[in-house]
Amino acid sequence: MKLDPNKTYIIDGALGTELQRRNYETALPLWSAKALFDNPELVKNIHKDYILAGADIITTNTFRTQYRTLKKVGLSNEVERINQLATQIAVWARNEAAVDREILIAGSLTTLEDCYEVGLVPPDKDLEREHGEQAEILARTPIDFFLLETFNTIRESKAAAAAAHATGKPLAISFVANSDGDLLSGESIQDAVDELEQFDPMAYMINCIPLSHTAVSLSKLQSATNRPVGIYANGDGESGSDEGWVFENAKNELEEYTAHCNIWKDLGVQLIGGCCGTNPEFTQAYSVTLQS
Repeated sequence: MKLDPNKTYIIDGALGTELQRRNYETALPLWSAKALFDNPELVKNIHKDYILAGADIITTNTFRTQYRTLKKVGLSNEVERINQLATQIAVWARNEAAVDREILIAGSLTTLEDCYEVGLVPPDKDLEREHGEQAEILARTPIDFFLLETFNTIRESKAAAAAAHATGKPLAISFVANSDGDLLSGESIQDAVDELEQFDPMAYMINCIPLSHTAVSLSKLQSATNRPVGIYANGDGESGSDEGWVFENAKNELEEYTAHCNIWKDLGVQLIGGCCGTNPEFTQAYSVTLQS
């Protein structure tokens, strides 16, 4: 799979924090995955709303459907079923939206532990086994490509990329960065790209960071690669609480976020979307301005 060099791809916005906005309790450790068990219709409606708002890419609700997470709540026997269901829900949403443009489904793979906690990254043998299991399951579903997102170390991103690459499916890789524009681990984006080139990613991206960190992160990423780059940052609210995100007293970031999207496009960014705290209103706003 190759990206059209003349196209700006609109990625959807947040799913976990959007569940919260719609009064669904996203308790940790399952967070957004909980809705796959007791309210799959809500997940489908969120996917569909993002498509109708202008998204070209929707991301499966598989951010917390790994064996490790499900085992914490006694559901380790549900790994295959729930990952398959997450993709099927995205397909249903795409079919119901019935828009006259191509909609791609990205299979989400992320860190096995909290993406903000570098010290929790498991041993290599666990990374290989658990990322391998989830990648193999998702590769048997109708995803168009893997989206490896919110990786905070080279070591784990390399294990996940190897697992995705082994399936034969295309992949894109996205890092969570610190205020200096490096990975949260302190490792440089250049070193990460150098290690991951062997897996032939179709794009590198940055995600789950505040708007204030995007300029330096994007600059370092674009200096590190000639491949397409993407970015999807955080919108309203901030990380915290047992539900995973706090909207109390949150500033409305919609106008500023849309302005940043225009800057990113002018800088040659090909994939633009939203992460935590964004919603279909954000997608509608930046899809309109980016396509104009």
